[in-house]
Amino acid sequence: MRKNIKDHNQSKEHFKNTDNRFLHKLFRKAEISYTVSDITKAIGPMIGTMFIGKYIGTDGLTVMGYVAPLIMLFELIGTAVSSGSRNKVSSLIGAGELEEADRAFSASVITGACLSLFSAFLVFVFCSFVSLTLGARDPLIHEATMQYIYGYLIGFPFFTMTRILTPYLQMEGQYRRVNAVSILTTLIDIIGDVFVIFVLHGGMFGIGLVTSLGYVVPFFVDAAFFAGRKNRSAFRFTLNGFSLKRCAEILRLGAPAGIVKGSNSLGGVAINNMLTSMNQMYLVAAYGVFSQITVFFRSSWYAPADTLHAFAGVFIGEEDKDSLKEIQKTSLYHALIYTGIVTVFLFSSADYLASVFLKSGDPQGLRLTAECIRVSCLSLPFHSIVYNFNNYLMSAKKLRFCSFYSFLIECGTFVPITFLLLRIMGYHGAWASKPANMLILSLIAILYVSLQEGRAFRDKMLLLPESFGISKEDELAMTASSAADIEDLSHLAVAFALDHGADKKRALTYGLITEELSAVLKDHGFADGKPHNINARLVAKDGDLIVRVRDDCKPFNLTEYYELIRDEQDKEKEISLSIIMKMAKDVKYTAAFGANNLIIRF
Repeated sequence: MRKNIKDHNQSKEHFKNTDNRFLHKLFRKAEISYTVSDITKAIGPMIGTMFIGKYIGTDGLTVMGYVAPLIMLFELIGTAVSSGSRNKVSSLIGAGELEEADRAFSASVITGACLSLFSAFLVFVFCSFVSLTLGARDPLIHEATMQYIYGYLIGFPFFTMTRILTPYLQMEGQYRRVNAVSILTTLIDIIGDVFVIFVLHGGMFGIGLVTSLGYVVPFFVDAAFFAGRKNRSAFRFTLNGFSLKRCAEILRLGAPAGIVKGSNSLGGVAINNMLTSMNQMYLVAAYGVFSQITVFFRSSWYAPADTLHAFAGVFIGEEDKDSLKEIQKTSLYHALIYTGIVTVFLFSSADYLASVFLKSGDPQGLRLTAECIRVSCLSLPFHSIVYNFNNYLMSAKKLRFCSFYSFLIECGTFVPITFLLLRIMGYHGAWASKPANMLILSLIAILYVSLQEGRAFRDKMLLLPESFGISKEDELAMTASSAADIEDLSHLAVAFALDHGADKKRALTYGLITEELSAVLKDHGFADGKPHNINARLVAKDGDLIVRVRDDCKPFNLTEYYELIRDEQDKEKEISLSIIMKMAKDVKYTAAFGANNLIIRF
């Protein structure tokens, strides 16, 4: 029976050569969205920090340095819930369990709203204690820190909800909306800061309030998509999606991402207190400036790592080992290039960047800030390894080790290393501790992978049992890039079915389903005359024959389209789809990462 597929070797080879290009296209599209979103959201705070340093002074920068750990702690809730829900939902989409994915969406929204409101209330009540804990002991700095926190708290719940909704918008391919919301946040932040400083001549409360406003408006823009017309979104909010068990699972899956933020906050508090105890001016301000700069450039490692996290869950659900390896390689490769470029830029521009953030009349502050930037930026290439590894641990659901590793990143190893180097090198040790910590964490990641099952290192990198995935004999993946290409899919489907023990009638039916599907996709996918790719994967599993089709054509929900033409009684179009719908055991559709995804089980 092997001859059935071998007869189509030429077609297979063409499909195989275009398969990775299609995957890379989807990856880049998602990665660009993550990058634009992260950078634009960081521009506002960075410009705000510049204004504060130039027009409010070093005290204002010191306040921002003190509140930075608290902001990280605030981000913990949104990060944990969004990461956990993305981890849960992406694997459900890959497995075709769309109703459960819908319930997980609802549970994540309810969980995020409740936790953020409760946290904001607690911080408001104990604001003075929080400010002292952050290290703001000087009376004037203490009062200014409290004022900023009061202003920021107003928008914090809206920030959390936007953080939770964003991955769902990206999963639905709503990249333009995500980018537009990010730009809107930035514009509100910049315009508001200018108004507060130059018109109102206000202080830190006004700065915090403007930041809040930049969270409130974008939230309603995001929420409008999910509250829009029927069938606009694949995700529906319903109270039926709420259960304590489901919420607990989302938090458990997102715990490592939350621990990263929490440990970042705790580590920041510890280091701020260490620097404050050295009784040398500008150390906290210099450290705060570098922290703000890295917020702007963090997309160089976050965007590839976040894209890997989103895609890996889907491919794990599909048991697509080859695609999983490809996105691992692509993500790490991109991150290393991006962080390498950023490192060179920061190292060579350290003096200029220090002058941008600080008044020119503070030579000591300028020198310390430039030194902090120049030494600390050497850690950035190692961020590529650390965050790619950490995010993939979450996708592979290695939650116990992932939680431990997440704690190490910004606190568990970072604080002890900083403490030790401060004793050995003085304040220089605070800058050197960043690259030292990331180097150690990279070595831990490499060692962990080396101890996994598998012969080759790339197989070990999957962090999954050797039995994971569909065997090469039981799957056939291909990508068509023209209308003519997809006509070959039906021939390959018949050969594939025969090769896996199907009788002639079942094999021909499987081929007929694929042929009719190909015809529908050709009419709707290539009708606009633009270049497109249709990726098909034939799978034999548990006695079923499965067709998984993913394309970058215009949005097209096959199941909804079938219901539409039935209502319109369009018999000519209905005949083709009736063959698919009536002969298939199950047909499921979802729009993920800007692509149509269809799973047909026969």
